[in-house]
Amino acid sequence: MKDYYKILNVSRTATDDEIKRSYRVHAKKYHHDVNPGDKQAADTFADINEAHDVLSDAKKRADYDRRVKEANAPKPSPEDVMARQRAAAQAAARQAARQAAMRENVKESMRRGETPLTMAQRVAAAQAAAAAQAAAAAQAAAQAQVSAIEKKAFDVGYARGKADAKAADDREISALKSDVRALNAKLSVLEKKLAETENDRSELEQELFNRDREINSTKGDRSELEQELFNRDRELSQAVARVGDLERQIEQLRADASSSPRSGERTSGEVEQLNTAVEEYKERCRRLEQERNQAELKSQAQLELQQDKRRKLQEQIDALTRKVGELTEENDALRAENEQWQQYAKSEDFLSDTERRLQEWDGKQKADKKLAKPTHYGTLGVLIWATDEQIREAYGKLVKRYGGKTDDASAEKLANIEKAYAVLSDKTGRDEYNESIGISAERIEEERRLIAEYEDMEEQYRAQLDDKEFWARFDELTFNAQTGDADAQNELGEMYYVGDEVDQDLDQAAYWFKEAAKQKHADAMYNLGLCFINGEGVERNETTGLGFIRQAAKLGCKEAMKFNG
Repeated sequence: MKDYYKILNVSRTATDDEIKRSYRVHAKKYHHDVNPGDKQAADTFADINEAHDVLSDAKKRADYDRRVKEANAPKPSPEDVMARQRAAAQAAARQAARQAAMRENVKESMRRGETPLTMAQRVAAAQAAAAAQAAAAAQAAAQAQVSAIEKKAFDVGYARGKADAKAADDREISALKSDVRALNAKLSVLEKKLAETENDRSELEQELFNRDREINSTKGDRSELEQELFNRDRELSQAVARVGDLERQIEQLRADASSSPRSGERTSGEVEQLNTAVEEYKERCRRLEQERNQAELKSQAQLELQQDKRRKLQEQIDALTRKVGELTEENDALRAENEQWQQYAKSEDFLSDTERRLQEWDGKQKADKKLAKPTHYGTLGVLIWATDEQIREAYGKLVKRYGGKTDDASAEKLANIEKAYAVLSDKTGRDEYNESIGISAERIEEERRLIAEYEDMEEQYRAQLDDKEFWARFDELTFNAQTGDADAQNELGEMYYVGDEVDQDLDQAAYWFKEAAKQKHADAMYNLGLCFINGEGVERNETTGLGFIRQAAKLGCKEAMKFNG
């Protein structure tokens, strides 16, 4: 027989919500769309559907549990069989002894002269009594044996169910811890990668700093070159001016020579000297101009090279900065997910531990009630460690219940209540009474402290349970929305829109409203219309928004019908 609880990985005491949640998780994992062509996954998926079909139906589940219990019921051991045989043999021996005793009684009666009719009546009466006694003994023995077998079967079934539940919890906790370890490992890798990227960026920034220093140095060299070029230009200008003066002098000398032939020889020599000087100055001008051009080219080439290097380095730094940003975002997301899983694992551990402790506390409460039952406290229906206020409240309720009744039982009950309250409402009388039943003041204080501690623990347990139930509901809505449930899509969109238990995300809200609106969901159309009118999660378009609201009103949405936007 298939173990449907094991197939869905739930305990035999699992609730309908736990079964449904486990079914969704396993169905998503083994669905044929996720595992195309995988026969084993298809078989597993079929078993999951079969298990869910049985366990989600109360009648089918009860019938299945009964058949499993019958199949797992302990078979009588050889020792039990031998014990029953011995008991039967002993009963037969007792029956034979009774019959022998009856024969002796008959003989004795005949010796006393009793008639056969009287003897027959006595024998019949004795046989009837013996038969009734034997039947009662046999029934008691059978009932005791049945009770023993049932108790043994219950103990075995309870132990097995408890072991199965613990194993399932251990598997789930182990899986959660494994997920946490995997996330921690991935987080460590990302942090290492982020550190390496930070180092690369630091090295690039250092190189960029060095390049900047080189550029500054080059700028200094350029300034020197520019100063030198300025000096050369000035020299060139002076040389050009000097050449102009010399040329004017030559022209003047030539004019003088033509007007004064006698000074021709002297003038010709001076002209030659001037021509030589002019050529020297022209050559110097050419050289200076050439040096200036070379300096300008050198300065421009160095500047362009440095600018190109700087641009490339800046591009690398920008790329690394973007990468660092992406890794940081991924790291933060993983860290948040890791913290969420750790909180979930801690919550599961807390809930499991608290459930165990509350079960222990329930057992202790029963023992405390049993301890108080034969005392005045039990008469008032409170524990021995009850406060004065609790005693007064219990007394008031009991007086209200029995005060108006006139029967003897109620009157006697009320008298006992009055007597108990008279003792326990007086501090001295209560202390003396506590001492008489062996209860010290220190124990009462300790028990009250434990009660307060367990009440606080129960409050935390309920808060954790409420939070767990919300996220289970959120997971269920997400799964149903992803599988096309329009109601779930609209409700999930409203969750994201309001942003109460989850972070507000208008884009997600608008997306799920759209998905539900595609299926003509009236409320989703109305919500989507509001998003368009207000520009929330979508580009603002009042005309489109009003169109959706009108459609929602036609489909019966009351809010859309009352809308007057």
